Amino acid sequence: MSNEKTNGNDGHWGWTDQQVDEGAGLPGYPSNTSVPNGFELPLPQAETSDPWSSTWSDADWAAATTAADEATTDSADGYSPASWQADDTATIQLKLGDQSWRPAGSPDPVETAVSAPAEDTTAAPLAVTEAGSAAYTAERTEAGPHADDLITARSKGQRQKVKASSGLRRAFGMGPGRSERLERERADRIARPLGGRKTIMVINTKGGGGKTLVTLMLASYLGRYRSGSVLAWDNNETEGTLGMRAPSQSHHRTVVDLLGALPTIANDPNAGTSELEHWVREQRGLNFDVLASADDDEAMRIIGEQEFESLHTQLSRFYRMIVIDTGNNRLAPNWLAAAQRADMLVFATSLKDDTSVVAAKNLDALVAMGRQDLVRNAVCVISHTSAKGDPGAGVHTREHFEQWVREVVDIPYDPALAPGLHLDPTKIDKRTHEACMEMAASVVDGL
Repeated sequence: MSNEKTNGNDGHWGWTDQQVDEGAGLPGYPSNTSVPNGFELPLPQAETSDPWSSTWSDADWAAATTAADEATTDSADGYSPASWQADDTATIQLKLGDQSWRPAGSPDPVETAVSAPAEDTTAAPLAVTEAGSAAYTAERTEAGPHADDLITARSKGQRQKVKASSGLRRAFGMGPGRSERLERERADRIARPLGGRKTIMVINTKGGGGKTLVTLMLASYLGRYRSGSVLAWDNNETEGTLGMRAPSQSHHRTVVDLLGALPTIANDPNAGTSELEHWVREQRGLNFDVLASADDDEAMRIIGEQEFESLHTQLSRFYRMIVIDTGNNRLAPNWLAAAQRADMLVFATSLKDDTSVVAAKNLDALVAMGRQDLVRNAVCVISHTSAKGDPGAGVHTREHFEQWVREVVDIPYDPALAPGLHLDPTKIDKRTHEACMEMAASVVDGL
């Protein structure tokens, strides 16, 4: 005999006596109570079995489904089998609008906010921001360097050590030596970003002073390390030699031919560098172009101040840097026009007395013209045209120009630079290469 739990008419559970089979019940549990319809209720209550287990029967699934339906029905009325009730002294009010609750009898936060005086919140966010910024900075410092730190280091030149690019130092994975570090520094100086387009004027009104040599070498190094967009322009009022000494001779058209086609180019807003290929001579592999002067003195006489202005205006549309090789007459209209347009002066001279003295006179003339600013920022390039130069002459020339210009650069004697045709900048000596790099870097430093 065992106790049986029944549901009476008054809704309360009660116990009755019923003879049941002691062997009946759920598998694994001895049964000591039963229901009249034969369902056995095990005592004590065991943990719910896994519904996915194969030991559950169809009756087990039916009972579980019925219990779930009853729980859903109770929840719909606002109660659940695990619901609770607050006591009489304190009830919890649920505010559905902001999902917050407060005990009964406490002041309404909305009413309190309305009745309370407004607070000045102007300074509060700033304080929080400053505190947050300080905390963020401290966190960054403790965590390690960030991208901003790398940008700062690179802008100051504190770059990570790199391997050498040539020689035994590269073979052994060593860093660059002094010579290579100096060359990289010069390359960075040459490639420094510049604002706007620049015009460089190379001057010495004495023939044989090295103007054409300096113009070609300067344009070559600027084009090489500044990724092109450089023009070497022969602005000689008579027959110049820039076009003849340039390495590449793709055609023989000159500045006079370009002047005739200039109206068409000026009126075409879509004109590009391809339109200039017929007039300028591309120097293949050297990243600069050459605009040659006419080989007829009479033809060159037509280029005056206004013609120079028109040419310079249109050429500046297509080139970021223009290096102008000037003639031997500082009173010529195109010479004076170039001096007015120049952003940088380069005095080209040699160790010969006549060329150095004439270069000094050109300097005096520019100061008299009111271009002392250009003179003070200029670069003087001294070309050594002989292996046996006069050391005394070089000292005097250097000392004179050092008192006026910003930088003086010496280009050593090199047979590859001797007067002649088709100058090839790729075949010069290492010492000459280093001097030409310093020349180009010094020019860009002043722009």
